[in-house]
Amino acid sequence: MASPQPGSPPLAEQYTPPAQDEESQPEEELVPAKKRGRGRPPKAKPSFQCSACTEAFRSLSALRSHKLSAHAKERQQQHACSQCAKTFSSKAQLSKHERTHSAQRPFQCPDCHKAYKTPTELRNHSRSHTGEKPFVCTECGKAFMQAICLRIHMTQHSGERPYSCRQCSKSYPTLSKLKVHMRSHTGEKPYFCAECGKSFADPSVFRKHRRNHQGHRPYACDECGKTYTELKDLKNHERSHTGEKPYLCSDCGKAFSRSSSLACHQRIHSQNKPYQCEQCGKGFTQLSSYQSHLRTHSGEKPFLCPQCGKMFSDPSSFRRHQRAHMGFKPYPCDKCSKRFRQPADLAVHERVHSGERPYKCQSCDKAFVASWDLRRHMLVHTGLRPFSCTECDKSFAERSSLNKHRRVHSGERPFKCEECLKSFVVSSSLRKHERTHLAEHSEQQQQQQQQQQQATTTTTGDRGRVRLRLYCPHNPTSVLLYSL
Repeated sequence: MASPQPGSPPLAEQYTPPAQDEESQPEEELVPAKKRGRGRPPKAKPSFQCSACTEAFRSLSALRSHKLSAHAKERQQQHACSQCAKTFSSKAQLSKHERTHSAQRPFQCPDCHKAYKTPTELRNHSRSHTGEKPFVCTECGKAFMQAICLRIHMTQHSGERPYSCRQCSKSYPTLSKLKVHMRSHTGEKPYFCAECGKSFADPSVFRKHRRNHQGHRPYACDECGKTYTELKDLKNHERSHTGEKPYLCSDCGKAFSRSSSLACHQRIHSQNKPYQCEQCGKGFTQLSSYQSHLRTHSGEKPFLCPQCGKMFSDPSSFRRHQRAHMGFKPYPCDKCSKRFRQPADLAVHERVHSGERPYKCQSCDKAFVASWDLRRHMLVHTGLRPFSCTECDKSFAERSSLNKHRRVHSGERPFKCEECLKSFVVSSSLRKHERTHLAEHSEQQQQQQQQQQQATTTTTGDRGRVRLRLYCPHNPTSVLLYSL
């Protein structure tokens, strides 16, 4: 090594860390820097070497960033959850995670006293009271209360749906939505309500259901006073008063008040029916319709009417039945005096006036007013009779026909006449029987009118006498004669 020139500063000595044991060795080691060119005094530039690997860095901050990004998983072992196998890099993250196992909810809303497990959940909830929507879409200007909602919305513009179902090839923008969808194939419903026993596949639907038990319905309609658990449900309901239908079908121009209704309608044009019944091959555009259909095969009827004890397999039929008890028909036809219990029935009835028959048979030229009329007609072409009786070898095209047939074996006669208490297997037989009572009543009324007419006095001139002829109403054959 060259000796320093006279008058020049001495060469900087290389920094060599003292020898230490492996256990006491610090995380940051100083490595000697390279000398500069010959004849120039080199500067001492120690570099910081990572103790976990051989990489070296010029600054301590760079070394710390490296250790966080490359070796963070190694430190996670320090904070492990005692109830599950998850590990965390800090005590704060572990504490936050442990609240998911406990019922502890330390963060309470001052407006509605609802409690949450994390401050982030409380902050997101508070925006439902203030109406604040800080996350704005740069494409269309739509605003959202949560960042995750904006990210999901942005996939509508980009078309990105990276998570696909292997069974029906349906795709979703997030992994959580795909997991919820997969439960529609497996039938798994892990979210159980302890109050009523109902189970749910979607955690958001389960949370919404629990609010019904808690009576927490803070959003009220100014028009009719109806209350809702979520603001979006109130907004959808308000359109029933205003008639607003902002969601337009680009294929046929039909408008809808809900985006979900438009999405289901568009599957009619695309012939996309992702929910297929494995027993009869029937396809459905909506998950709720598919689940209701599965109950027709299993015979499950979870919806019980408290007034008459009748049971139903789907909630829409149950609600329609309840309106029959109340006599509530809020949807009038503007062409005639008829009223209906639900808007779908009114829409079908309006086609009678307009002559519209949108449901056309692909096998022949027939068209129908309602979709169920077309389905019933299609059985003529297919000859499909998927509903079989377990008691005998008979099969039927419709579930209702099978239910009627089963009463032949069971002897059940649920339809009773209120006048004579005679019972019948089907409602049509009861209606036919009730007409016989109506005919009897009309005949009795006619007889009474005739007897009243015959009981009137008649005067006849017989040798200057006035003779009164009176007929007895209880015995028309007896005649009383009075001469005056």
